[in-house]
Amino acid sequence: MNRPLLRLALAGLRAHAVRLLLTAAAVVVGVSFLAGTLVYGDTARAAFYDDLARSARNVDVVVEPPTAELIETATVARIGALGGVAAVDGRITTWLGMLDRDGRLLMNSSHVGYALSLPAVDTLAPYDLTAGRLPATTGEVAVEQGTLDRARYALGDVITVVDQAGEPHPLTVVGAVDLGVNRLYGGSSVVALTGADLAALTGTERYAQIVVTAERGTDPAVLRDRIATTVDGRYEVITGDRLRDRLARDAAKYVDGFLAVLVGFGLVSLTVSGFVIYNTFAILAAQRTRELALLRCVGATRRQVTGSVLLEALLLGAVASVGGLVASLLVGYGLIWGRELVATDIPLHAPVVRWPTVAVALGFGTFVAVASALVPALGAGRVSPLTALRDSVLAESPTGRGRTVRIAVAAALVGAGLLAGVAGLSLAFTGLPLVLGGGMLAFLGTVVAAPLLVPAAVRAVGWLPARFFGTVPGLAVAGARRNPRRAAATTMALMIGVALMSMFSVLLATAREQTGRELEENFPVEFVLRNARVDGAPDARRGPLPPELAGVLAARPEFATVAEVRLRHEFLGDRLRVWSVPAEQLRGPIVPEVVDGSIAGLRPGTVAVSRRLADARALAVGDSVPLGTLGPLTVVAVYDDAPTEGAALVAAEQFDSVYGHTDPDELLVDLAPGVTTAVGRQAIDAVLRDHPVVQVSSQADQTDRLTASLDELLGIFAALLGMSVLIALFGIGNTLSLSVFERARESATMRALGMSRRQLRAVLLTEAALVAAVGALAGVLLGVTVGWAAAIGLISAYGHGLPVVPVGQLALFVALAAGAGVLAALLPARRAARAPIVTAMADHG
Repeated sequence: MNRPLLRLALAGLRAHAVRLLLTAAAVVVGVSFLAGTLVYGDTARAAFYDDLARSARNVDVVVEPPTAELIETATVARIGALGGVAAVDGRITTWLGMLDRDGRLLMNSSHVGYALSLPAVDTLAPYDLTAGRLPATTGEVAVEQGTLDRARYALGDVITVVDQAGEPHPLTVVGAVDLGVNRLYGGSSVVALTGADLAALTGTERYAQIVVTAERGTDPAVLRDRIATTVDGRYEVITGDRLRDRLARDAAKYVDGFLAVLVGFGLVSLTVSGFVIYNTFAILAAQRTRELALLRCVGATRRQVTGSVLLEALLLGAVASVGGLVASLLVGYGLIWGRELVATDIPLHAPVVRWPTVAVALGFGTFVAVASALVPALGAGRVSPLTALRDSVLAESPTGRGRTVRIAVAAALVGAGLLAGVAGLSLAFTGLPLVLGGGMLAFLGTVVAAPLLVPAAVRAVGWLPARFFGTVPGLAVAGARRNPRRAAATTMALMIGVALMSMFSVLLATAREQTGRELEENFPVEFVLRNARVDGAPDARRGPLPPELAGVLAARPEFATVAEVRLRHEFLGDRLRVWSVPAEQLRGPIVPEVVDGSIAGLRPGTVAVSRRLADARALAVGDSVPLGTLGPLTVVAVYDDAPTEGAALVAAEQFDSVYGHTDPDELLVDLAPGVTTAVGRQAIDAVLRDHPVVQVSSQADQTDRLTASLDELLGIFAALLGMSVLIALFGIGNTLSLSVFERARESATMRALGMSRRQLRAVLLTEAALVAAVGALAGVLLGVTVGWAAAIGLISAYGHGLPVVPVGQLALFVALAAGAGVLAALLPARRAARAPIVTAMADHG
């Protein structure tokens, strides 16, 4: 490297250190977020792998059966007799329901929970005992610590579990265990029982897994092959290392998915940083025109001048990237602390920084800095020596051929984006990548055209304030329009974050409205009652409800409708559910939404089919369809939305004649007029105290869960995109700071002509607010456009209606962006207002 060039670059950095401070801060924030996501991913994986010691501790070989099968108990003895086996244990894992203190079954995604066997070999225990002791006799139980916390139980309490028949059984809690990280059990109730209690309550004596410890000096791979031969290939046999890797991948797959999202937002943040860097070096190059021209006068070549500016950017990017790498430790560990965002419990672990993270942080940060400074550096190299003899003039609006080329390129990009979006809309959901890709092309076109569009936008936004408030807003508009390229770069930096936030807001608001509509149409009754599956058999029916339940509920004044639904499975190529409701109960909200034919014609020998089944089998009203043991039936109606998931509705008389009159499988319950959901739920809970296995699904509960989930997603995206908005605000503050220095003489002149310090400060703050507002409005416009198009694709595939535009949220985005722009400009405006008039004019005279 040329030493004078390096010294020149270092001198430039020292001379403009204060002006570059916010630029460096933008790089630090961008790099810290990108590298922090990688630190988060590496730390989470290491935490998962370490925590898996509980379930895979001392395990050298594992024997597992195919899906839905169990291992015979004699297999343990056969494996234990092999040479090289130091210890062997069979593990029983089966379903077992547990009640909370209110007598309700603890459920997790329709799953009742698990029961585990006690370890026959202490060194092969799949869990740690954290309090008390393990069960020694029947009637005792050890409960997973998270289950104790959720159900509000403690050691010494008596809990209730339900057997396969749904009958309750009391057990005394004698211990608490920790299972570590295991996706199989996450969120479910887990208990450990003696073998006698397991057999009595679950009917299970066979094993879900056999674990083996090898003797010292025995290769686990050799022992694996030996065991595989012994079990005759009936079961899968793997090494303990492979088990740990598989469990780690299963546990971390949600981390990987969320990590991909985080990396995407990190790249967005670095892109915004690029706009800030470009703007800073463009302004500095313009302000240093005379300085650069003097360098040319004393013999510096264009290449040397360009090289010195690029070298400044390189050094700035490298130093800021190192700072971002240090800050990434805080970001990564902060994400670990906020691990509920990824819907999984990540154990705490010391931050892990691997060399790829260091390379990405330093490489990307430095590359973005140099690439963003390339255009200003080339412009600096084109400064002629004669420029040193006259006042520097900053670049203004593109004119002539440059303007024409810019318009043509922008029009081509926007046109291509629109074509891609239209093509994507015709493909519904599968066309979403085209829609989003078209949005990106339109965004690039906007970036190209920004120097031509932003001045007009600033003038339009500032017209009303200038009309009513006079001179101050007018001067702010003129200041913001002074250099269109600079204003455009500043505006685009803010536009990226706001556009993405607006797009997600439209998509999530549309999803909330569409799903709520589907819930109302598919869930026309307030409550659905059905038994929980407690036997663990994958193909098992849930079992009929208690016969007296329908009558008890129907007698209560809180309910207007109690309909008994009976279900069976038949085959029409694929397995489908046949349902029936007594004719006198098939009324009001129980009647499905008929799209063709009439449900009034339903009688023995006929059937009403769902639209999905009709489309799949090309069925229409009047067609005959064979339905297994029901025989050939004539289609009298096609329905869309129904209060149950059945695909074929038959008359109750025919259902009873084929399957026999049985107790109902589901109860559909609707409220009486004037009764609130809360009152109805209290009435149902009172009736179900003696029926803990009966589960209640509520439209209100599902709506609340949906709303909470979508609101959480919006909060996550807003927080992540807030990083890019923060960087953009650094850019606004930096741009205004440099602009204040550049316009010091102008500001001093206005002060000399009678403008007060307060008025000058107001001008600069209004200018920042205008730039921020224009960036936010442009982001909202682009985000709503792309979000609307993407939402149309989703609706055409999954629903009907139009996208939802959350006007209140979008207005809040604009207001917050404008307010944040003012905050970012407070210090530069204060500095400009406090500068002495004579000194400012003398320094720039």
